[in-house]
Formats: sequence, C-alpha cells, structure tokens
Amino acid sequence: MNSGDSQLVVKVQMVLQKLTAYISHNKSESPVMIEDDTTLQKLHTYIEDYLQKNGNELAWAQDTGLVDFIHRALDSSIVNAPENSSIVAFAIKVFGSLLRTKETFNYFSEDKVLMEFYVIWPNLRNNPALTSAALDLLGALLNHESGLSWILVNGVWEKLLLPSLRSTSIFVQRKGVKVITSLMLLVVDSNQHFELFVKDLLLVSNKFCEIRQHVEWSLSEEIRQSSQHVLLIFKELYIKTLGKKALYTKLKDIGDLRRHVMERVDTQVPVAIVMHIVDMFILDALHNFQEKIMEYGIIEQFLVDTLCADIIGFIKLLFDKGHAEAFFRSAVNVHKYWKILVMNIEESKQKVLKEQESLLHLVACYQVIPISVLCQDSISNYPEKKSLYTTWTEEIHCKIIIKEALRAKATEVENQIISVLTESDVAVRMAVISISSSSSAANHLSLMCAVTIFQGLVFLACISTENYSTGLRLEKELQRTNIDALRVLAEEFEIDWRKCFLSICLLHVLCKTLKVTNISTQVKVITLKAMKSCIVGFIPPSMSMLMNSEKQELNSLEQMGNVLSYSLADTEWEVRDSALEVLHTCMTLAKDRYPYFAEWLIRYNLDTVVLAALEDIEGYVRASAYAVLACVVSNEKIWMKFSEENLQLRSLAAVLWEGDGPVRRSAICMVRELHAAGRYSEEDLNNIVINIMQRSTEDVDDEIRLNALEFIHSHIKESLQKLGMVDGEFPAVTFKGGKITKLDIHVIQKQILKIITWVCDCGYLSSLLLCTNDPVTTVAKKSLEIFIFLNNLLHKYDIKTGAHHVKRRNFENIDIHFKPSGLPKENVIEVAGQDVMMTDDVHELEVIDKTISDILHSSTLDNVSSIKRSLNAAQENLRVDNKNVLITAEDVPVRKAAIPVEYLLQSLDNICHHEIVQDNMTKINLLSLLDDILLEGCKVESQDSDDKHLRDCY
Repeated sequence: MNSGDSQLVVKVQMVLQKLTAYISHNKSESPVMIEDDTTLQKLHTYIEDYLQKNGNELAWAQDTGLVDFIHRALDSSIVNAPENSSIVAFAIKVFGSLLRTKETFNYFSEDKVLMEFYVIWPNLRNNPALTSAALDLLGALLNHESGLSWILVNGVWEKLLLPSLRSTSIFVQRKGVKVITSLMLLVVDSNQHFELFVKDLLLVSNKFCEIRQHVEWSLSEEIRQSSQHVLLIFKELYIKTLGKKALYTKLKDIGDLRRHVMERVDTQVPVAIVMHIVDMFILDALHNFQEKIMEYGIIEQFLVDTLCADIIGFIKLLFDKGHAEAFFRSAVNVHKYWKILVMNIEESKQKVLKEQESLLHLVACYQVIPISVLCQDSISNYPEKKSLYTTWTEEIHCKIIIKEALRAKATEVENQIISVLTESDVAVRMAVISISSSSSAANHLSLMCAVTIFQGLVFLACISTENYSTGLRLEKELQRTNIDALRVLAEEFEIDWRKCFLSICLLHVLCKTLKVTNISTQVKVITLKAMKSCIVGFIPPSMSMLMNSEKQELNSLEQMGNVLSYSLADTEWEVRDSALEVLHTCMTLAKDRYPYFAEWLIRYNLDTVVLAALEDIEGYVRASAYAVLACVVSNEKIWMKFSEENLQLRSLAAVLWEGDGPVRRSAICMVRELHAAGRYSEEDLNNIVINIMQRSTEDVDDEIRLNALEFIHSHIKESLQKLGMVDGEFPAVTFKGGKITKLDIHVIQKQILKIITWVCDCGYLSSLLLCTNDPVTTVAKKSLEIFIFLNNLLHKYDIKTGAHHVKRRNFENIDIHFKPSGLPKENVIEVAGQDVMMTDDVHELEVIDKTISDILHSSTLDNVSSIKRSLNAAQENLRVDNKNVLITAEDVPVRKAAIPVEYLLQSLDNICHHEIVQDNMTKINLLSLLDDILLEGCKVESQDSDDKHLRDCY
C-alpha cells in the first residue's frame, strides 16, 4: 500500500468515526451534524468508484472500518431515529456496493449484518431515503445468482419491492420499477416465480383502479402515479425482451395483459396513462408478430397484414374513445420499437426484415396521414414512392385498403386540411403534437418514412405562406414546429434533391416565411436555422450558378440575400445573431468551395451590415460578426473594402479587453485568420500580437486558451515554412534565385535551432509549459501536441543534446580579451554544429530543472490552483466597438519570461512523455471530500501573494 492509499484509509477511518459518534449521540466527539445528505451521496459515489477501480473491496472495507460502521448503522435503535436517516442511507448504499461481487456476498452471508438488514425492512418503508438506499442494495444483489436466490428466499418481493410502488416519492417508485423489471427478467424462464410476479402486478393494478374511484383528488393522483408505474414495468419487460424472447403468449396465458390494458382505455384516464397504453399495445402486437415469425420460420405476407390490421384497429379504437392526442404523442414510438425488433432478430436468428420495414412504417405514418397524402402531385417524379404505392396495392391483403382510398381522394383531403387547420384550433394543436412527435423520433425513422413526412411538412410550410391562409400564417406554434421538424429531418437524413425533389423549393419557402408580416421572433430564428441547414445540406443542383457572379432573379440564394439584409437589421438580437450564423455558413463555403458567395456578399451590401454588427449592444451578435469576418479576411476583393476599417487592431482589442467570452473567442479566431492571410506587419506581430496571445493562454475561458495555442502552433509552423519547410519537412533541394540549390543538413539544423531559440526567447515556451497542466484536457493535449511536433523535428534532423554529445570547455586559461572579467565560468554545448553557452552555476541549473519537473509532474489541482486567470474588474462589462481604437505600449501585456533554449533541448523528451491523463481523479475527489467533512465545513483561506509570482512558475 503506497502513501496515498494509506492517507486515504486513515481519512476514511476518521470520517467513519465521526459519523459513528454522531449516530451514537456522542456530541462531544461529533459536534457538527452533516445536515446536507448530498455530501454523503457524493461520498458514497466516490467510494463506489474507488472500489470498482481498485478491487479487493472486502480487505479495504475491513482496513477502513467500513464493515464495523455498517454493523453499527443498521442497528434497529439507530434506524428508528429520524435524525440518523441520511447516515443510515449512506451505510446501506455502501453495503450494497460491497455486495456487488459474489465473493463479498458469500462473506457477508455468514455474517449477521444481512439479517440485520432483513430485520429493519418495516422501518425502511416509511422513509423514502432509506427505501431508495435499500432498493440500490437489492439492485446490487441482482448482479449474481447468490444474491438473486437470497432475494427470492427471503420474501423481498412482498416486503419491499411491491410496497415501493406506493411510496410517496416518485423517485422511489421509479427505482422500484427498475429493480422489479431486472428481477422479472432474471426469472422470466422460471414459470413459478414469473407467473406469481405477473399476477401480483395485475392484481395491484386493478386495486389501484378501484381505489381511485372512491378517494379524494389528491390521494387519487398519488394512486394514479402508482398505477402508471405498474404499466411501466410491463412496458420495460416488453422492450428488454423485444426480438429476443417473445412474451405475448406467456403473458396472455397468465393474465391476458392485452385485455387488461384495453379495459383501461374505456375509463376516463389521463393522457399520460393512455400514452403508456399505446406503447403497451404496440409492443404487445410486435411480440405477437415476433412469435409468429419464430413459429413459421419465414416472414409470410399475412403476418405483416395481421400486424398492420391490429395497429389500424387500435388507432380506430383510440379515436372513437377520444384519445387522439395520446395516440399522436406516443404512436411514433413504433419506429423505435420496430428498429429494436429488427436489430435483435437479425442478430440472434439471422432473419432479414428490411423488405417489410417500409410497410410497417407507412402504417405508422397513419399519425401523419393528413400530411403524407399531400405530396400526391409529385408521385410521378418520385420513383421510390411510386414503387412503394405499387407494392402496397399489389402485395398487401385486400382488407387493408386505406392507402388506395387516400390516393383516390388526395385532392379532396388537401382542401379539407387547409380548411380544418384554418378554422379549428384543436386541429392545429393536434398537428403540432403530431409533427413534434415525429421530429423527436427522427433517429428511428426509415429513410422512406422520413422523406414522406418531409414532403408533407414542405406542403404545410407552403400553405402557411399563401395569401388565402391568413389565419394559418399567424399560427406561430404550428409554423415553429413545422419548420423545426423540417430542419431536424433534413439534418438527420441529409435530404437533398436526390432523395426528395421538394427539397429544391425549401429555401424559397423559408425566404417567403421570413417575409410574412407579424411572424414571431421564435419563428424567425427557427426559419434562419433551417435556412442554414439548407445551405449546408442541399444547395439546389444547379452548381454552375455558384461559380459565377451574375445576378439571377429566380435563384433562391438571391432571395436569401434580400431576406438576410433586413434580418440583420431586426430589432431582436436573436434574429440578428441567427442571420449572422447563416452568413457565416455561406462565407465558410465561399472560402472552401463556392466563391459565388463572396460576390453575393458584396452585391447585397451584407459586408457593411456585418461591420456595423461589430458595434452591436449584444455580445453574441458581436461574436457572430467577428466569426463572419474571420472567414472573409483572406478574400482580396472583400479585404479591399475592409482595408480602412482597422480590423487588425479592433480584433486584438477585443481579445484583450472584451468582457464577453464569446466575443473574445471569435475575435481570437479572427486574429489567427488575419495572421494566416498576412494582414499583420512584422512590427505589430512581434510587439503586440505575440504578447496578447500569451496573455490569452491564461484566459478564464478554456476555448480561448485552446485558440491561443492554435495560434502559437500556426505561428511556429509559418516561421518554419518561411525557412523552407514544406509539409512538415525540409526538402533536399530548393529553388532560389532561379537556381536549384541543395540544402546541407547542417544548414537545416541551424534553421530549426534558430526557430526553437525564438520560441524560447519570445515567451512562447513559458505559455506552453503553463498549459501542459491545464485542467481542461483538450488544452493540455494541444500544448503537448506542440511539444511533440518540436521534438519530432529535432529527432528527424538528428539534433541531440545527450550526455555523449556534450563537450565542456575550460575557459580559465583563455586570454582576458576574449572573455570579459567578472562573468561566470561557462560550458559550451555543441548543438547542430553550433556552440551554445551554458552557465556553470549548478544551483541555477538545478532550480530551473526542478521547476520544470514540478510543473510537469505536480498534481493538476495543486498546480492550477496557484495560477490566477482573472480578468481586470473593468473588463467584465467592457465592450470594444471603436473603429479608431489604438493599442499603446502601456496596453500591451508584459511578455512572458524567456527560458534558455538549452533547457528546452535537455527536457523536451521528458516533456513529451508527460502524461496528460490526470492522476486518479476518483482518489483526489475522495480525499478532498473527506477533508471537507473532517474540517466541518471550515474554509481554508489562501495566503496573500503577488499575482505575478503566482503566474510566473519559472
């Protein structure tokens, strides 16, 4: 056991003594009560994680006194005291963590502590905290057969599990559902136990329904929750066994679950209950379908017909009973359940159900029939859909004729839908529910079903922008839900003109939507987000128009230019910000693939609007404006218009002084792009930019620190490229002055050494070392990546400073004219054929080496706690929006201290092998929490010291 583990054991012992003293009412040893049980919950979580990672749970528990503490806490006299409930719950949870393995259970099975737990059950049921802890323990016992046998033998089902469903806490009820489901899944093959459990649950459910009719409303609501959780148990059973073990016949023989569920529909039950009933019926039908597949061995067509007929019949029943809303909310889950069924059957039985999937999904689309039939006009241009309708007509049994009937009345239905949605608020509400349910299940839809829904949603978007649908145009909730669903489907399935021709007109429809007067801010924002998805995913197929700069009146992208021009001037900042995000997407494409957008930006004077957005009062808008400009500063034509706008210093001022983190993040990205495009002079780069980037590596925002490191990396690479490096290496020959010149290896070595010396001298090395121990892993990894890049360069060109390469020279006998008096004696190290002076001051060498080593190997928490990344108080609300801003010498942050290059060369290998993976954070968190408990909440104030000394680790 190492010192860290010994320290942990001692502190755990001390905390357990403190807790034992409290529950024993010894106030002299435990003067402070732990009132917040969150502390004990965290302590249990850390102990459980520590036990799982380190193993040998029993020995550790005995060493720390955890076993004795559990014995003491489970005493009846302790449990009966209400003030001890948090500590007793903690003891039960820790006991459960120890019982997860069979070995520890076998040890405790011979101990009386399990019997003590059995004895206190009646006292646990009245306290939700203790009941929850006991359920956690039972869940741990289900991890092995010995624990399962103990649960079955000792009557846990009747004494603790069933009563948990009537708990006053909904969290205890949910945990009870989880444990009961796990138990029933383990005994599903045991007819005796499984049948008993099912009958008990059905009996309990019936009793709940009877009692609800004879009690007052508040108690009735509690019983309704309990009844709902009984349905959840069967629902979870169905889902967990779907495609693996068919339960339809088994449950039907025990208690006819389908009949029991259908009886509930006849009563006046809330929507939440009916939603679970819909799920139950769908799962029951799928289990029946699964059994038939296993029985016949092949997928017969009449099996699919029967499944479709069952679902359609259930839909009709729900509509007749007035439960349309519950159906619209829940029926979309059939996509998820079908996907689980197909996946599990294909894995276990090697049966392929792909050819039947579209048929079932079309039946599921019954919930959006008013939408799916609206795209009949485009059926001739959509071969897949035409083939599907042909398949439906030819192969489905004639008793299912609903689709053929809808095809014949498509036009009539379209007119009816327009009329109903315009006149009926209920119809609009149902449409909103149906559409939002479909979009929420988008990741479970098949492509064909998604395209069908997408086409219907495009139609709804069209009619909501027409003049004859004035009432519908003002239904902001329907518009918002419809457009957001279009965006979700387009992104999830990458719908473009190849998959759906209607996608071509979507951008046009969105532009028309933004032109509708009096639409809400929410609709505008959602529309602009959908517009962004259009641009990224399915720009119309005429790509040639993106390569020229001629104005095209009928082009939807040209319409978007007009729309964005006034959206950027909207009174609501959310709209302005969303419009800038769309513009940022366009400018990213202009930079990468489509130069058309650059001309388009200038043609609609959007560049002027973006510049004005730099002075917006809202920080997010200013951040988006900087992001847009970062994409265009490399374009010469656009930069000509920006050349007088002082963007170089304005972006640096934003990085240095802006109070909003998002603005600084975007501004530092713009600085990087300006540097890459060569917009900074050498003077500004060396005197201002480098210093500000070093300050940014200490920013409180981790993304800003990461972006600052990205700039440092790109700056180092650019400096190497100026000396001839191409794609990470120096070519053997180069063209210079019209001649082919062969580069000597020693010349290359000197050039690399020159750059590495510059990295050390300009302060970049200090910033990189600081970020190596950053608490954010991405920042620390980026710093290490730069060190590895430099190290690989040194090894590739054989630049070494090992002991056998060091040549020491004695200067004592050298003439005084060659060495001024008073200077310390020096050693010379030969690096890349060049002599590097090193001081003979051994103490100085040891101090620097120790400092670097401490930085690299110290605890992350200890190291970072000494670094203050606080911004100036005046910066918190500062906004930089002055076109003529100046950065004086006093404004520029002090450059970080230089570190001699020889120390980097000697330590680089060790730095590159520095582990980014933090120390055992579980142990660190556990020790920290134990200290907090032992200190009884007292805060340890940090000592006052100079900020500069805290930041300067060197």
